[in-house]
Amino acid sequence: MLSRFIARDVRRDVLIVSAARIDEGIVTAQVRTTNVLYVSRGLVPEPEFDSARELHIDELWHWSGKTWGGLPDGTSIVGDLREGRPD
Repeated sequence: MLSRFIARDVRRDVLIVSAARIDEGIVTAQVRTTNVLYVSRGLVPEPEFDSARELHIDELWHWSGKTWGGLPDGTSIVGDLREGRPD
């Protein structure tokens, strides 16, 4: 398994299933992207790995979200948490 922080609080884990096409720059892998801050605070459960799929190696660590992470789909729960707190 390969792991790397792709934002300050977001870690991506890549479980290589097959490297048969490595010479083409493609691996078959399962991916899990985790906001470690949210998980450590119990705000979201630790996600499972996605189903195995072919991925280009140069795209494994691409992150389209904010520098300070959020959720894998680019959303954040920070606003929801603030709304739930008493003033």
